[in-house]
Amino acid sequence: MTAPSRNTTRHLVKALHRLTIAAAAVLVLAAGAVFWAWTQWNRVEPGASGTVEIRVPPGSSLATVADTLQARGLLDHRRTFVLGAQLTGSDRSIRAGRYAVPRGLSPRELLILLVDGRTLPVVVMVPEGLPTSDAVVAVAEAFGWAPATFRAACDAEVRALLLETAGDPAAYAEALLQESLARGREFPLCEGYLFPETYHFAEGASVRDVARAIMRAGWDRWVPDARARLALGDLPLRTPHEVLTLASIVEAETPRVSEMPRVAAVYLNRLRAGRPLQADPTIAHALGKKGQRILYSDLRIPSVYNTYLNAGLPPGPIGNPGLAAIAAVLKPLPGCKDFFFVADGYGGHVFSRTHAQHEAAVLVYRQRRAEARRAPAPASAAADSTDAPPAASSPQSP
Repeated sequence: MTAPSRNTTRHLVKALHRLTIAAAAVLVLAAGAVFWAWTQWNRVEPGASGTVEIRVPPGSSLATVADTLQARGLLDHRRTFVLGAQLTGSDRSIRAGRYAVPRGLSPRELLILLVDGRTLPVVVMVPEGLPTSDAVVAVAEAFGWAPATFRAACDAEVRALLLETAGDPAAYAEALLQESLARGREFPLCEGYLFPETYHFAEGASVRDVARAIMRAGWDRWVPDARARLALGDLPLRTPHEVLTLASIVEAETPRVSEMPRVAAVYLNRLRAGRPLQADPTIAHALGKKGQRILYSDLRIPSVYNTYLNAGLPPGPIGNPGLAAIAAVLKPLPGCKDFFFVADGYGGHVFSRTHAQHEAAVLVYRQRRAEARRAPAPASAAADSTDAPPAASSPQSP
């Protein structure tokens, strides 16, 4: 075997030398890249302050989350965040929700926050007396649902509640359907059942769970006591649904909690005597005129909510009453013999036992209103108005 020549040996040595240098260079570059990546992965912004609220919708991809962080100024190099999440196996562990993200966090810290799921609650407020249609929209928008979807879940929950308390959901639903067809707008089954409260939910809560929580929040607080109270038999009411219905009228009549037991007593007196309630808020509910003046012509509309033409309670609530109004119905003013009330012009009401006393109070109210009026009423209103007392002044006649 022939030994390699000196030239060949020199070439091999040079080649190995070059290869060693190249390999060393690659290692240096790789080490530099790793060091740069590690630096970027852990890089914080000193001096950054404040927080940025972001939302990660359910089902968001890693790329979508990175885009959101970059768009909100929380991330400089989205690729670092994406690669870091993939290499650590956290790319599928990010939790949906709303986050208050502190500025200046490193990509690694951002990922930890999103994987741990340190989310903000979804806060939903249902004010007392708010029409159910508005409350449904507010809750649905907070979660990104279609209002019809949430309302359907609420209606289903109301059917269950009625069945639990000797109600008749089929008859109630039919009455509201006929009213909806007659008025050309929807009357939801869940009217009055969205308990006024501020609610905190986790992002991603199901429609059914949210509907059930809101429906049951108030129901579980007052219905047990209401059942015990109704069992005494001294109230002209039979079911919690009827309590809720009358409470919604009381809520609509007066914002003053101190007046609610007396207003409730007036209506309970009228129910016992077989007199129509003559509650203006029920007319306003039927016509969609909440907060507007009720005219004499409105009192003649054919509607299941017309408590001037129909005896007894309307088929269901006209708003979402709070606990104060419900308590007023269950514990009305003791010994009250009033059958009438009218606005006093100062935010309260004047209560009367007889129709003659009531008419005198109405006259005083009209005089005060005339004195306060600086300009004549518009001609369009004068054509249909007979100067009837405004909403929240009922009952008006025997």
